[in-house]
Amino acid sequence: MSTQDYAIAEQDNGWIYVIEGRSSAVFASREEAEEAAQSAVKNRAERDDELEQGLEETFPASDPVSVTHPNSN
Repeated sequence: MSTQDYAIAEQDNGWIYVIEGRSSAVFASREEAEEAAQSAVKNRAERDDELEQGLEETFPASDPVSVTHPNSN
């Protein structure tokens, strides 16, 4: 899967990141917003990889998609 890009923007009361047109909560510093954006991109890539693996493991298409989250309770 491809890596998602993000933008960092200054707000009146702090900094936000924007991924695919969606804005984050406000962070106190640009560095905090940058770290959060990088983490969000990494998490999205991991979820995309899990979905891709689940789709591959459910071939043929008549089987349900098998995506699990190890942290689910």
